[in-house]
Amino acid sequence: MSAQQELAIIDPQIQEVKKILWGEHIKGDLFSRWSQGFIYSAEELTALVQTDGGPCAVIAPVQAFLLKQVLTDSKTIQNNFNEEQVDGLLCQALTEILQQVSSSTDANNVDQQLSLSEPIPNHSSPPPVTTNEQSCATTSNSLASPPKYSLVFLRKQEQHQQNVPEDTPESVAAPETEPAVAKKVTSAEDKFHSRLSLEKLNRIEDVHKRLLENVNLLKGEYGVLQFLYSVLLTKGVTSLVEEMSENNELIDPVHGHGSQCLINLLLTGRGVNYVWDNDQDLGGLTLKGICRRCEVGFLTVLERLRYCEVGSYLKNPKFPVWVVGSETHLTVIFSLDMRLVDPETPGERARRIFHSFDPDGNNFIQAVLLEDVMRTLDLYADPAYVDIMKKKLDPESLGIVLLEGFMDEFFPNEPLRGPDTFTLYHYNGLCRPSSNTKIRYKEGNAILLESNLGAVSDENKILTCLQTKWPSIDVQWVDGVTPSID
Repeated sequence: MSAQQELAIIDPQIQEVKKILWGEHIKGDLFSRWSQGFIYSAEELTALVQTDGGPCAVIAPVQAFLLKQVLTDSKTIQNNFNEEQVDGLLCQALTEILQQVSSSTDANNVDQQLSLSEPIPNHSSPPPVTTNEQSCATTSNSLASPPKYSLVFLRKQEQHQQNVPEDTPESVAAPETEPAVAKKVTSAEDKFHSRLSLEKLNRIEDVHKRLLENVNLLKGEYGVLQFLYSVLLTKGVTSLVEEMSENNELIDPVHGHGSQCLINLLLTGRGVNYVWDNDQDLGGLTLKGICRRCEVGFLTVLERLRYCEVGSYLKNPKFPVWVVGSETHLTVIFSLDMRLVDPETPGERARRIFHSFDPDGNNFIQAVLLEDVMRTLDLYADPAYVDIMKKKLDPESLGIVLLEGFMDEFFPNEPLRGPDTFTLYHYNGLCRPSSNTKIRYKEGNAILLESNLGAVSDENKILTCLQTKWPSIDVQWVDGVTPSID
């Protein structure tokens, strides 16, 4: 092999993303586990297959957005799609994720940051975003130019060997800002990075078009990584590092699992560490959370184990689709019943605000915080009236106000919303080559009981997780087998 063929040119921007994703050195076995495409299940064409542990941090969020497209376009999950139709749904899902990432990076303020102003082709625009009670920190490049999108695709092998970039339209040509990195090709990961080409686009319809044109690459060996690199480059390393704050990992260097930052980036466009509502101040340290009601949601068994707090914005998304986290894996739960995601009632908003002043989840606040809660909820909060309420809600002068008493006083007879019974579906895409597992959606009949079950069960982790959103839920699975979220 000639010296020219042994050396490959790596784009400096790709090199930068490679470093933040993998660290200084890539472990070959981890890279191999992440080297897969977006594969459709033979039994359930709209279900994506995960061939090994690790890439669920990308595959599960993409699956959630793909299901959102299915529910939006057809409102059924019956397996009557052909592969071309699923290609279209997949590319719409990928386009929406990139749009969220770009919008969260380049906006001038929070409201603009959270608004997806450009409609995705062949898809209606998302509903307008309402103003948050508490603003979230924006990145330092908030006054940057209008949103830009980055796409990364593999060059054809023959073009790579000649170091000839793939022809792209003028509108997508990437500027050369630094000399590219020359690297000797010695491994599969070196070969992958040396074959990547970077495109820059300004319009979301061009993004969608290019994804459709390259859908076979996305379904090929490195499809997941090509999309992940596109997300990270669209976000920008500087913006991502600022959002990640004290966390400096996207992929665990030992086990290969995606971090919460990576999961949040794919789900919300913001690569933050926490899943509570809004940013929180802890002794002058800003802990960044989720600052809007999301398109699809997130639930985790770790909340029931009190390792984290999932806020209302992720628990109550706009579509009844939730990524579900265990200690080691991500799956998806969803429903066709849009009543599960009706707009927030005044009482639900009150509970959410009350809990924001009760970070430990004790269902009470310090009495001195009552005025702040009332003002946040736009209740009458004259100091004299607040004092009267303190005495009424804390008659024994314990210095605390219980959630139940607060709700009975200010939001009595709050009507229950949503159905008492509904159908849930669960997706777990993990299917190792050695197993004969068939990837298809598992159907369950859910019922909300009169009293909370409240049991943490290692044998029924999915129910334990669902109870973080519906405390009184019970589910009977149609085939009699409880699905695994591991």
